[in-house]
Amino acid sequence: MSDLLWSPAAHQVGDPTVIRVGDEYHLFSEMAPLEVEPGASGIRVVGHAVSRDLFGWEELPVALECGPPARACAPSFDADNIYHMDVLIHNGTWYMFYTGLDVAGPGQQQAVGLATSPDGITWSRHPANPILRADPRWYEPAIPREATYQEKDFGRLWFRDPVVARDPATGRWVMLVIARDAARHPDERGCLALATSDDLVYWESHAPIFSTGRFHTIETPSVFERDGRWYLVYMTHSGWGPPVHSTDPYQEAGNFYAISEQGPAGPFVSPEDEVLIAATGSRQRMGACRTVDTPDGERLLYGWLLMHPRDGDGPVRRPQLRAIPPPRRIRFTPDGQMHAAYYEAIERFCEPVAVDLAQAEGEAWRHDAGLVGKDYSGRAVALLPGVEGSVIASVRVRFERGDRAGLVLRASDDDSGWRVTADRRFGRVEFGLLDRDAWLDARSWPPADEVTLSVIAYRESVEVYADGRLMLHQVRHRETAGRLGLFVERAEAHFDRFRLLRFTDA
Repeated sequence: MSDLLWSPAAHQVGDPTVIRVGDEYHLFSEMAPLEVEPGASGIRVVGHAVSRDLFGWEELPVALECGPPARACAPSFDADNIYHMDVLIHNGTWYMFYTGLDVAGPGQQQAVGLATSPDGITWSRHPANPILRADPRWYEPAIPREATYQEKDFGRLWFRDPVVARDPATGRWVMLVIARDAARHPDERGCLALATSDDLVYWESHAPIFSTGRFHTIETPSVFERDGRWYLVYMTHSGWGPPVHSTDPYQEAGNFYAISEQGPAGPFVSPEDEVLIAATGSRQRMGACRTVDTPDGERLLYGWLLMHPRDGDGPVRRPQLRAIPPPRRIRFTPDGQMHAAYYEAIERFCEPVAVDLAQAEGEAWRHDAGLVGKDYSGRAVALLPGVEGSVIASVRVRFERGDRAGLVLRASDDDSGWRVTADRRFGRVEFGLLDRDAWLDARSWPPADEVTLSVIAYRESVEVYADGRLMLHQVRHRETAGRLGLFVERAEAHFDRFRLLRFTDA
């Protein structure tokens, strides 16, 4: 395996969907050719890849291309673009529900199309396409200028990203589609439209089943059942203009979720902590998150990882600006909430490294069944010898006094490097740079006297965990290797159970 951040050879990967077929996982994704301008019309395709473990992927033939640019003096409903799709198998036939865009810019009509296949390889458009359009009784016919923050959005009908599930209570098929609720304020019309069907081809529209009144748009929905509850996962960000009022004060973009106790047709209710994958800033790092089941009943989370550089980054060395990172486990709490969590299967790509905290170098530190740091006036850092690149590192932090302590990765002699901080005073976990006081990303965290911090640092990708829960996912095109260590800041803390694994392919 050459890279755990997978990208197709000649395309930029987009919103993915994965289905399990026996012991294999099939990934379908909107893709655009690398050598073509991203906004060009008619270039996007539905790519297809297969995997045995969700870590390594083998590309298969392209499943679907955009429709013809003209038919009877008008473009086909999917002539301009193909967006987010959902795939299922029913009675031996593969069904792909996808978004078609007819023209670019103002006046664009987005609608849902259907393609079918006997084997998942050869696909045919259904003659009834488009099989579903927005019903004007409930959904906005075109985005008004009052709600437009990008000129290209004006006059568009937003109706895309279908997801389909079967309602066990009725036996009918349920389709959820992102739309804009005409009953809401133009800045906060993001909703999920509902349609139902008996045959997966002909659909009956209904009123919205999830409309929070907080978001301009919600995207890339997925829905699944666990222990009698139905979970809705969706993405939003403030790139459309209005601020995102999430339940985490540090987050204004990300993948959120809601819960239904009454089936896939809702109603869905947002939990107290709705953020599944967080991202500080107007755009998320990891997006279009969805889940897939495993043969042993686990639920795994996947999506794309945005590889764009940010402030202070170095040059980007990869042509693909999106990649599919390794999956994470979904962890369910007894009261029905869910969290993205550490997935131990990634450790098979690593080798353990013996670490002795007694070798750590730094002032204001002492050895006491581990390592104890104490500095009430500033920050004290203890670095281990040797240089590491792509690793998994974890340590237990027990606070004696004060509020801030954590891990150091990829540090150098000029004080650059990464730091992962547990801050008890402000109740957050931070990702930042060692030579800066301000954090780059933060996530709400219930303060505790003890926490295990873990980091998966693989090439440019940085995943931060607290007690096994994924808190942050960042990308840094900057430090590629450096020393590991620990730090305290206006605090006294005890560190032990230090664990280090080194990736063997990086």
